[in-house]
Amino acid sequence: MPSLFFQGGGPVPGSSVPMFAAKLFAEEGWPAGLHFVVLRFGLLAVAVILALMIRSRILKRVWGMGWRRAAIACGIGAVLFYVVWIVYLGGVMPSETVARNWNVAWLGLDAFEGLSALFTLLFLLRRSPYAVLTTAAFSTSLCIDALFDVATAAPGLPLATAVLEAVLVELPFAVLSGALALKLLKASDPSLLPTAAD
Repeated sequence: MPSLFFQGGGPVPGSSVPMFAAKLFAEEGWPAGLHFVVLRFGLLAVAVILALMIRSRILKRVWGMGWRRAAIACGIGAVLFYVVWIVYLGGVMPSETVARNWNVAWLGLDAFEGLSALFTLLFLLRRSPYAVLTTAAFSTSLCIDALFDVATAAPGLPLATAVLEAVLVELPFAVLSGALALKLLKASDPSLLPTAAD
């Protein structure tokens, strides 16, 4: 998810930010990016109000659905939210911006990858079922790393290097880690998983 606060108070020259959105949020002394926060809290408030308007009988029925159905309902809600959110971001985000703490962000991502690899190793040595989680996390973080390497690389040699690194290193390791996660999941004991009534 992109940073909520961009640098500068207006659209970047040559960007695809609609002028009406830039004008609307640049006036009245709004800090750049504050409209993202307001929109998210607004969506949350609408969701809470709608939930409170539902009759208690329906809420009790939803509460008693079991963890699988509740998780599916939450997943549907999350997907709908992100569809709207991505369309909105595509219309108002600048194509170029100055990012603060760039080194911290990349160091944090690499540290997460290293820790997930370390915990995967430890869990595999201990034959722990938690290795499924850390292996999947490692695979996902490698995909994220590859995406942001390519998307943020400057044209020319840096972009070619990022693409080669993604294709030859990050994505193959992500596929191998994902395959290992699936293998570990299939090998796990299904009796340890919670039932639909839990």
